[in-house]
Amino acid sequence: MTFFLTFKEKKGIGFSMIELLIAMSITSILILGTAQLTLHSIHLKRKSDCLVRAAELASTTLEYFKSLPYDSVELEDAEYEESIEDERSNHLFFRGWTIRRVSASLKRIEVDCFAKNHPRKRMRAALFFSRELGF
Repeated sequence: MTFFLTFKEKKGIGFSMIELLIAMSITSILILGTAQLTLHSIHLKRKSDCLVRAAELASTTLEYFKSLPYDSVELEDAEYEESIEDERSNHLFFRGWTIRRVSASLKRIEVDCFAKNHPRKRMRAALFFSRELGF
């Protein structure tokens, strides 16, 4: 019994160089596609997290104003702005609100909130506050 194969016998064993190159190309394309998809989904998640946090900040502001009486000094006509450093996401958010008297018994409170690094992803909400209804 011989352990060495002749050239004719070796010819059918293993992969050729072209087969290896094609297999490596297909594998690298699949890996790069998966990596790009993963990076894109991480980017979209960060954007949506900023928008959700901006909505939470705007909602908190409106809930605070709803708890105040109609004739409160804090509900006088004015425009306010503040910046908030979010500890959870390490983003800087800007929150502004405008209070306008629409009629003798109705006020409009409009809140605008967005992250500094995503200024086009704004959360805007409005609250109409009525003296007769109490909210």
